[in-house]
Amino acid sequence: MKNTNLIGNTQIRRAAAAGDLGTAVIFDGPYGSGKKTAAAYAAAALLCRAPGDKPCGVCSSCLQAKAGSHPDIILFNPEGGNIKIDPIRELRSQSFIAPSQSPFKVFIINRADLMNDNAQNALLKVLEEPTSSVFILLTENASSLLQTVRSRCRIYALEPLSPAAVEDWLRANPSDDLKPTPAAIREAAQNCGGSIGQALRLLEKGLPKYAKLAADFVDSLGASPLRIMEVCLAASALTRSEYGDFYTECTRKLTEAALREPQYARYYVAVYEYIQQQKDKLTDNNGSVFALSSQLAAFCGTINRRT
Repeated sequence: MKNTNLIGNTQIRRAAAAGDLGTAVIFDGPYGSGKKTAAAYAAAALLCRAPGDKPCGVCSSCLQAKAGSHPDIILFNPEGGNIKIDPIRELRSQSFIAPSQSPFKVFIINRADLMNDNAQNALLKVLEEPTSSVFILLTENASSLLQTVRSRCRIYALEPLSPAAVEDWLRANPSDDLKPTPAAIREAAQNCGGSIGQALRLLEKGLPKYAKLAADFVDSLGASPLRIMEVCLAASALTRSEYGDFYTECTRKLTEAALREPQYARYYVAVYEYIQQQKDKLTDNNGSVFALSSQLAAFCGTINRRT
């Protein structure tokens, strides 16, 4: 929780700087989308002692937040495991203890969506009672929380970053363990879906096979039906799980292509919608990977991108 350098996510930045974040909030986003960084930034801004822009980064409170040693910022469930009722009861007790040096405490609950129902109901009691605390719930799937919990929280969806913003961040924050080339950084930024965490994972492990095939597939749409067939044939060798990821990556790439080439948007949307229909068949086990891949090639081969 030491990284308070939040980029993008204007809504969170403005609300935290103005002290108007809310006393119970949810930061929702996929793995690697920067929820912990957003929470660290928000906590630092809320407890900043400077009169101007917050967080100022230089007051004693900001320095403690940046060092990860602020006594009134409490990170709960740092490893992101399942959460049962007893730890939440303990957290609730802590919330009634006066803060050490600030007007209030900030409790950050990592993977709050992994609370069981009893734990959520225990947390609900403290959300309903006035305390000198702010609760920030980090989730990868906010809809899995009870409606009674969600209704008492402001929900902020983490915004995906532009490839340029991710690339700039990766260049400005070099890793001691990773020594990526400029080309590798650029590729990771282009294929991370706007997530710095995912970009770092790509730099560490490389681009998955399904992601490379998805990029090839979308590129092939501007080539010939033969090229489309070649890529789909290669994709048919993926496992069923990998093929589902291939579909997801294809739809993301198609969205980007439609924005980049609006003159062909109708074509990209048609392929996007067809893949969405195929995803249902894949989920229902209604067709083999080979059959679905062959059908995709046939569909794309029957329509011309330039129509």
